[in-house]
Amino acid sequence: PMTDLKSASVCRFNLNLNLNLNLNFRLMPLFKIAIADDYPVYRDGLQVTLSSDENLKVIFEADNGQELLDKMAVEQPDLVIMDCEMPVMDGMMATRQIKEKYPAIKVLVISMFHDDKFIRHLMENGADGYLLKDADPEEIMSTIRKLLYTT
Repeated sequence: PMTDLKSASVCRFNLNLNLNLNLNFRLMPLFKIAIADDYPVYRDGLQVTLSSDENLKVIFEADNGQELLDKMAVEQPDLVIMDCEMPVMDGMMATRQIKEKYPAIKVLVISMFHDDKFIRHLMENGADGYLLKDADPEEIMSTIRKLLYTT
């Protein structure tokens, strides 16, 4: 009967579609992110922004640079997003130490400082990117993608 042939075609199509979707999904890399900022509200906001991309996973948060480095000794992210002005160890020192120990890890500094000399100094210490804290979510995501998808 014709209905059996039609059912078999539909099943074969669905199976192929599912296999293709699963294979394509697996080809997309999952990037691990760490966030360091002494303001929990800002960290929460970043989490919400990052959750818009299923290929990004926040593996941990830290209140300061030292806590960040301690957690990185256990698990390394692909990208660190951090504030520059934090207690215990600031972002400048943390960036320097991250780049010494883990040169492949990307560092994006997000801060309120808008001084060219300060930003240049950050980059000289190894930061891969810099954004102002009032950057909109699209700009943050665009910068993150550029850092992660380029070598």
